[in-house]
Amino acid sequence: MSAAGAPAGALRAIASAPGRLPLSGANAGPRLSVALDRRALCRVETGVAGIAIESKDSLSKTTAGDVSELLQRSPTSVVAHTLDLLEVRHGLRVVTEWKLPVGSGVDGDSALAVATLAAVAHALGREPGSEELVRLAREAGRRAGGADEHGHHAALWGGVVVTRGAGEGLGAEPLPVDPGRIEEALILVDTGEAGAGGTRQPSVAGSLAGRPVTERLVQALVAGRFEDVVDLVAEEAEGDLEGPGLGPGLRRVVEIARAAGGAARPLPQGRLVAVWAPPGARGPGRGEAVREALKTAGLKAVRVRVDLRGLEVD
Repeated sequence: MSAAGAPAGALRAIASAPGRLPLSGANAGPRLSVALDRRALCRVETGVAGIAIESKDSLSKTTAGDVSELLQRSPTSVVAHTLDLLEVRHGLRVVTEWKLPVGSGVDGDSALAVATLAAVAHALGREPGSEELVRLAREAGRRAGGADEHGHHAALWGGVVVTRGAGEGLGAEPLPVDPGRIEEALILVDTGEAGAGGTRQPSVAGSLAGRPVTERLVQALVAGRFEDVVDLVAEEAEGDLEGPGLGPGLRRVVEIARAAGGAARPLPQGRLVAVWAPPGARGPGRGEAVREALKTAGLKAVRVRVDLRGLEVD
């Protein structure tokens, strides 16, 4: 059923999906993702003239007579390419919202693509399966010129996810990890740095080191060896620290966490630093020491929770 064939009157569909924290790995190897309670939301209305997409974050709105014209006006829009892939031509208004600022380092593009596809499909009376939804979301991102962030499965399922491979050979699996233990040990610190200094790519050394480190990190999390994760995060971060574009604010957080007994990895392409410091079993431990050290340094942690809801459509 096409948008042109939608019944008269405005019908609505709403979908949301969690953003992804890239905890470990790089493009050359497996990637470990944690779905966070920062969600991308998409609302769709049918029965409107032409086509319109609106972003609450950038306060932008683009209207056109049909999707072909929309793509000409917004060639890098994931939403526009999503509509094209679903063979929509006109008759929809699509409004999106993402709860974190651009440059945070948390992957919201994957969540936005998944939520938009699900909301538009639902509004048109379609229910694509999980594999088809991920395939189309990845293709929309590719056509928009974005990188394949490996975050679509985390957006779909929530929780902790590991992806391996690339292209048509990409595989993903959810990990049976206690989300409460993740929340106890994971601290995010916003340095505000990437907004001024631009985005960063993982260094070559970090990418190569990420292959064995990520697999060992996955094994440690599944086995509940959360203290072992400290050394593994530190090992992988060494490669990132050697790469270009890492400013003094990001390095400062890494050094503070390390001195207090934790480990920190600046998020690729962002200003957030992921700090791993599990609490003590029977008293103050690494987590308590790191939080106190960050507080003393005037740095405030960003409180997050692991999202277990995944994609939701209404």
